[in-house]
Amino acid sequence: MAKNVLVLKHFESPKEAGVYYRLVCLTGGNKGESYVLLGNRVVIGRGDRVDIKLNDTKASREHAEITKVGENWVVTDLGSQNGVMINEHKITQQQINESDKLIIGQTVFKFAKVEVASKNKVIKETAEDAKKKTMVPVMILASVFAMIFLFDESDKPTTQRNPGKSNYVNVDNEYQRHLDQKRVKEDKQVKEKMNAIYQRGLRELREKNYFRAIHEFNLALIIAPGDSQAEYYLRKTKEELDREIEGFTAKAQRDQESLKYQGAIVSYCSIIRLLYTVPDDPRHKNAVEKINDIEEILGLVKGETYCLKKQRTAQ
Repeated sequence: MAKNVLVLKHFESPKEAGVYYRLVCLTGGNKGESYVLLGNRVVIGRGDRVDIKLNDTKASREHAEITKVGENWVVTDLGSQNGVMINEHKITQQQINESDKLIIGQTVFKFAKVEVASKNKVIKETAEDAKKKTMVPVMILASVFAMIFLFDESDKPTTQRNPGKSNYVNVDNEYQRHLDQKRVKEDKQVKEKMNAIYQRGLRELREKNYFRAIHEFNLALIIAPGDSQAEYYLRKTKEELDREIEGFTAKAQRDQESLKYQGAIVSYCSIIRLLYTVPDDPRHKNAVEKINDIEEILGLVKGETYCLKKQRTAQ
C-alpha cells in the first residue's frame, strides 16, 4: 500500500510540492481518510493484498481498480459481486473526473485533485518587488469582476447530459489493447478447461459410469453457468441412465414372472450398481426389496445375495 497509495486524514495534503489525485472517503468504516494515488494502478477491496483496504462487508476482496491512462484515471470493475458505480451509473469501465463520486459496496469516495505549492524562501525585497506589491489591490479588484462575470455565465441554462449514457471517454489504445488481450487469454483458458471436462464426462458416459459423467458436466456448469453444451450432455446422461434402469426393471419383472429368479436377481443387482451412490433413490430401494422377496421365496437368508453383501461392505 505504501508504494501505490499515501493514506492521510481528510484535510491533510502531501508534504512535497506537486499535483496529486486522491480518493476522499465520505462514508463507511474508512470515513475521514484520504488516499493519494501514487502508483499507476491501485486496487480497492476488503482483501489483504489490495492497495486500499475497505472495512465494508458489501465489498469484494478485489472489487475495483483505478488506473492511470495518459493524464486520465480509469475505474474498472474487477468482477465484483455488488458492482461499481460512478455517480448514479453502474459501470464496468469508465473514466473518473474531478468531483465524481465512486461507490463501492456501502463506501462512497470523492475523486479530487489537490495542488501543493512549493515553499519558497523569503529573500531581500527589491524595488521591483515593491512595485509588484502595489499592483496586488488592482489584481484583486480585477479578480472580483472576473468572478462576477463567471457566476453570471453559470446561471445560463446548459445542456443536460443524458443520464442514460455513460460519460466514458475512450481510454488509451495501448491500455484497451491490454484489456482485450487479457480477455482473449482468459476466454482461451476457460475454453480449454471446458473441453477437458467434456472429454472426461463423455468417456465416463461411454463406460456407463453415469454419476461420474454427471459430476463432470455439473462441474462444467459451475465454471460456465448456462453453457448449452454442458446442459445438453448432462440431460443426455440422465436420459441414458433412466433408459438403462427401465430396461433392467422390465427384464427383472419378466424373469420373476417366469420364475427365473436368478435372472431377476442379476437385473435388480445391475440397478443397485448403477444407483450405488444414491441409495435413497426409490428405484434403488425397490430393487433391494425385490431381491429380499426373491431370497425369501428361495429360502435364502435375507441380504445374502452377493450385490447386497457387497453394498453393505462398501458402506
